[in-house]
Amino acid sequence: MTDAPGRPRARPPGAVVAAPFYPILDAARALTDRRPLRVLAEKLARAGVPWLQLRCKGMPASSFLDLARELVADAAAHGARLIVNDRLDVALASGAAGVHLGQEDLSLAHARRIAGERLVIGVSTHDVAEARAAADGGADYVGFGPMFATGSKPDALSRPRTLAELRAVRAAVRIPIVAIGGITEATASDVLAAGADAVAMIGALAAAPDPAGLAARLLALAPRRR
Repeated sequence: MTDAPGRPRARPPGAVVAAPFYPILDAARALTDRRPLRVLAEKLARAGVPWLQLRCKGMPASSFLDLARELVADAAAHGARLIVNDRLDVALASGAAGVHLGQEDLSLAHARRIAGERLVIGVSTHDVAEARAAADGGADYVGFGPMFATGSKPDALSRPRTLAELRAVRAAVRIPIVAIGGITEATASDVLAAGADAVAMIGALAAAPDPAGLAARLLALAPRRR
């Protein structure tokens, strides 16, 4: 998408779920040490993934920003866009297309006041009330989970949600839903059938021997509407 020089980019509503697979690149995953994030990102973008999220819990801001800038450029070279997890400042400074906020991060209202229409903003939710609040507050999409047991969030809110809870969220909001948390290739179809527009993966992606092949198979899945 192109914009006039010097004008803020208009965010593309719902574009994050233009495909049923939303990969998350987690700098903290031990397995990525054998597969640098830039290499993994390129494999996924070449496979046709339109969006990638960069998650760098605990990384110094300067290092996070440097990596985000590299991945923004790498993704763009293959027609993909980058979402930055948690850090609105890094998202804006790096030229990323969006930011994903948790319930304990900067508020959605504050983020929208700062970013305006320049960024896609997603919000993590864990129940119908949080999903409705995010939708009413102007989020472009909600994340919902964890759908299954996951090592990526070992602290709070680790209880797996159910497909019935996902269906309830689907009935409650009109904006796109990205399901997350312990999802594997084997469970992705059931999650999509329950109302998710896309599935996000962290651990299963990091462990995949052939991430491009995994991406291609997941991109071929079609969300089945409620």
